[in-house]
Amino acid sequence: MSVQSRIVVFCGKGGVGKTTLSLALALKYASAGRKVVVVTSHPLPELAVSVSLEGLSAAYPAAAANLFVVHFDPRDLLAELVRKNFPVEWVANAVLDSHIYKSLIEVAPGLKEFYFLARLQQLAERKASAHAAAPDFDLLLWDAPSMGHFLSTLHSARSFETFLSGPLAVAGADLAHFFSNTARITVFPVTTLEEMAVTETVEMCRALKTDYNLASAAVIMNMVSPLGKATSEQIEEMRASSESTRQPVLRFALDRAELERKRTAELFNGVSTRPVAVERVKGWRSDLDLLEEVGKSLEPLSEIV
Repeated sequence: MSVQSRIVVFCGKGGVGKTTLSLALALKYASAGRKVVVVTSHPLPELAVSVSLEGLSAAYPAAAANLFVVHFDPRDLLAELVRKNFPVEWVANAVLDSHIYKSLIEVAPGLKEFYFLARLQQLAERKASAHAAAPDFDLLLWDAPSMGHFLSTLHSARSFETFLSGPLAVAGADLAHFFSNTARITVFPVTTLEEMAVTETVEMCRALKTDYNLASAAVIMNMVSPLGKATSEQIEEMRASSESTRQPVLRFALDRAELERKRTAELFNGVSTRPVAVERVKGWRSDLDLLEEVGKSLEPLSEIV
C-alpha cells in the first residue's frame, strides 16, 4: 500500500457542526506547521458563507501557508474522466450532453460516490514529486456529508468490488483495501446532545464497526453548554442556590446541564468510546476567532491524531 496522508473523518447527522470542527482542527494543526487539506461536502462559495476564512493570511500566516480547502463534485469528477478517455473535445461534449450519460450518472447505484472516494484516495496518496517519499499533505480532514450519504459512500467501494467485474471491480477492490488501512484512518463521529442526534450517532458507530471495521477513536459532543461539564455535586450546589435566590435563568441552565449529562451517559453506554466535549463558544468577533476557540476544546484529539 502506498504511503498516504493520515485521514481524519468528521461524520454525523447534518447540522451538528462537522464543518466548523474540521476547519478548527485544520487551523490548529496548520498553525503548528503541519500541511493540512480539508475536503468539504460543501461547495466553496457555500462554505464561505457559513464559515469564513477571510483574513487568514494576516492573522495566521503560518496556517495560511499550510491550510488548503477543496470540494469535489462527483459530477465534475466523472466529466473529467470522460474528457480523459475522449480527448477529442467535440466527442467528449457529445457524450457529456447525451441523455444516456446524464441518466447513467444519476441512476447508477454508487457511481458518483465511488469516484468521490477514488479522488479522496488520490489526494491522500499524492506526493509533491515522483521521487518524494512522503505524501504531499500530513493530514487530510474529510468533512463528511450527512450520515446516510456518508455510509452509502463507504458502501459504494464494496458494491463495485462485489457486484461488478473487470476494471471497475479491480478499482473497487483497491479502494476497499485503501479504506481498510485503519492505522491511517481516524473516525470522529460528531453529535449534539439531543435525543435524536445521540440515537443516530450510536447507530452509525455500530454500522461503521460492523460493516466497515472502522472503530470510532472518540465521539465529539459539540456545542455543550457551559454547565455540561459540571459534576453532580456542583450542579446540586448551584441548584440549591437557584432555589433560594429564585433565579429562573440559572434553573433553566441547570436543567439543561442535567439533560446533557443524561445524553452523555446514553452515548457512552451505546458506543463505549471516549467522549470529547466541545463547549459552545459565545461572543466571538470573527469566524477565525470561533475556529481558534473551538480548536482549544479539540486539544484532547492531539493524543489520537
